[in-house]
Amino acid sequence: MRQLVPAAVVPLVLLATACSGEPAEPHTVVYEVSGSGSIEWIAYITDGRTEVRETAPTTPWTKTFTLPAEGTQQLELLIKPAGEHSLEASIEVDGTPLTSSASAGSDGGGTMSLTGELKGD
Repeated sequence: MRQLVPAAVVPLVLLATACSGEPAEPHTVVYEVSGSGSIEWIAYITDGRTEVRETAPTTPWTKTFTLPAEGTQQLELLIKPAGEHSLEASIEVDGTPLTSSASAGSDGGGTMSLTGELKGD
């Protein structure tokens, strides 16, 4: 005896899987500074609100962390060069560039500032 399987079963299974309420994947954030010259300090936000400051870091410098997929998170990377420098900085989210900046100078004046906002799913 032949058994018939309705064609509508496959789309319903896929729909049920897609709407199962699985939590969204967290975002991977990468802060990166490269180039040459001295850096007085680097400050950054890792959880959308808490600032961390590192004194006298060397390049290349990278910080990688995850943020939840829900909610809105503020991203910020500040670099204070010290003396002659040629620096590049970037923020990536899930492997995609969010923002970048470059700075070159001989007096170390100024601060490189990269900011962005990560909106949750």
